[in-house]
Amino acid sequence: MDTPSFPLPGLRVLLADAGQRRSPVIRLELIRLRCQLVDVLDLVAEPDALALTLARQAPELLLIDCEQPTPALLAQLSEAQARQPRPVLLVAEQMSPAQMRAALQAGVSALQLAGLPPQRLGALLQLALARFEHDQALHAELRHTQTQLAERKLVERARGILMREQGLDEEAAFQRLRQLAMTGGQTLASVASRLIDADQLLRPRQ
Repeated sequence: MDTPSFPLPGLRVLLADAGQRRSPVIRLELIRLRCQLVDVLDLVAEPDALALTLARQAPELLLIDCEQPTPALLAQLSEAQARQPRPVLLVAEQMSPAQMRAALQAGVSALQLAGLPPQRLGALLQLALARFEHDQALHAELRHTQTQLAERKLVERARGILMREQGLDEEAAFQRLRQLAMTGGQTLASVASRLIDADQLLRPRQ
């Protein structure tokens, strides 16, 4: 299966460099790819500045170049990704399987071990962008499914209230909810939630 193609020209990239001395080569390749290098963060001189720099520069992609990701670096990345997710390409000289798992959990989209051949940078950026889009779509689908499940539970509770209070069967109670929703121009879940709240207010406390 081919990796989807994403336009690289104009892509805003922040390079976080942990002293691997590859910044000049990476800069030249980013220029060749017509990406926009918004800043180079020296992680050795400013080890705690990642989240602040990301917030200030707002890059479309973060490229981290390090010997191996430290727990402190991954903690900063996780915090930043929770605030504003973005594709992350991590280049490391070495990583254990546990570090790889931790990096992916922190929000890294693509990994490159044992250095960075300049000619591979374009493909790796494409991979990070594609992986990020895929993950975001999965998260959105999961949130949608969770919302649907929560709304279904609300409707079931509200239907049970109508069955109990008005002596309706399941189908009649559901149709009553639909009628209330249509009349008020609301969703079934909204009507169900209001009905549940009213029932809790009116029922005597145990």
